[in-house]
Amino acid sequence: MKLKTSSLLIAGALFGAAVMPVQANNDAMLDLLKVLRDQGTITAQNYELLANAAKADKESLDAVDAKAEKAGKSNIKVTTKGKLKIADSEGNWSFQPIGRVMWDAVDADADGAPSDVKGTELRRARLGFQGSIYNYGYKFEADFAGGDASVKDAYLSYGTKFGDTKAGVKLGQSHIPFGLNTKVSSKYMSFMDRPMFADSSISPARGSGVVASLNDKDYKWSLSAGLQNGNFDTNGGDTYEINGSTFAVRGSFLPWKQDKNHLLQVGAAYLTQGGGDSFKFQPDLVSHDDIYQPVSTGTIAAADFDGANAFTVDALGVYGSFHAMAEYLDHSTEQEAAQDIDTSAYAVEAGYFLTGESLKWKKGYTSGITPKSSSGAWQVAARFESLEMDTNAAGGDSEVDKFSLGVNYYPTQNTRLMLNYDKVTDVQINGVNSDFEPSSLKFRAQAYW
Repeated sequence: MKLKTSSLLIAGALFGAAVMPVQANNDAMLDLLKVLRDQGTITAQNYELLANAAKADKESLDAVDAKAEKAGKSNIKVTTKGKLKIADSEGNWSFQPIGRVMWDAVDADADGAPSDVKGTELRRARLGFQGSIYNYGYKFEADFAGGDASVKDAYLSYGTKFGDTKAGVKLGQSHIPFGLNTKVSSKYMSFMDRPMFADSSISPARGSGVVASLNDKDYKWSLSAGLQNGNFDTNGGDTYEINGSTFAVRGSFLPWKQDKNHLLQVGAAYLTQGGGDSFKFQPDLVSHDDIYQPVSTGTIAAADFDGANAFTVDALGVYGSFHAMAEYLDHSTEQEAAQDIDTSAYAVEAGYFLTGESLKWKKGYTSGITPKSSSGAWQVAARFESLEMDTNAAGGDSEVDKFSLGVNYYPTQNTRLMLNYDKVTDVQINGVNSDFEPSSLKFRAQAYW
């Protein structure tokens, strides 16, 4: 049986194409068919037939390749730089474990007053998680330092946009929108302890309730308000209780911003506290475990506490490696029978990164920094603060003045070593100067994620 030359050529072309790569075989087939047509080996009609078949085959294979490529791509995005965050590539949901560990060593000298504080402690040991599902967010974090669990944040949030404006609401326990030093996270503070007035009964940190917020998309301005009532747990390490219902409102704006490392922010807040619980403000001086606490409102029984009002004004500036922060607070405690107690306080701090980094500004507050070098980052800081309490009774005011010096070393983005020196320069109790001027030397090793 005789086979035509054209049939042999076509069969050979088909066999050769079959063993070639997918993309190359179709291109080679079309080129070969053109040659056979031009040489008259196959008719134009046969060429069209075979060419169309090859093209259809190519389109089918391309579709299969596209499906295979799409199936091979994961829809999950995992971030490991400075944190572990799992999210889908389209931003519809995310999940992130969070936590922090802070180990402190303290040597406090009460200068003859009872009594000195010396030793080490696990100051904070927090574990939790946070994330989002479409426009909804969630966060839960508890502190296990000291052996008892204390809920810090536990809320569900919702956020939306109106052009360049963002709006949000939180339901659960979250920060009270009041005060700059109170709101700045312990992970990012320049000093181991906040000023004497911050994170206390006159500037409370957290409450359970609802917080609504409104802000520019770049946080050039922001406004938030909250109506909250008590903590989830006031016996798990907290040193104060939120008394009755608390309403607070805070606003901030940037009068000047050159870039993220050169800016000035100004803020103000108002707070009113209802009665219903007992009230006490007794600030620590040089350590959060101070035994010597000479300035105090005393314990005001629930029946005598008639609420309180307070306001703060603050400023935060970043200029390259230099930063400065200042806050003033005025608080008035009202009593049913006795005179009102007025407390005013302020703190001014300044810091400088010797290795060229800048304090990170994020959403109106401070955040973590990333060292420029593999050898880490160095920061020095200084703070002066003063607190005055007027009981409006015979005997005069009580007052405390203190300065703090700090050196911070950041080996990596998520770790830090801190060394602080605190010194009380003046103590006045009911108008009489005290001979006791406590001081302390404190060290911290911390890690967070």
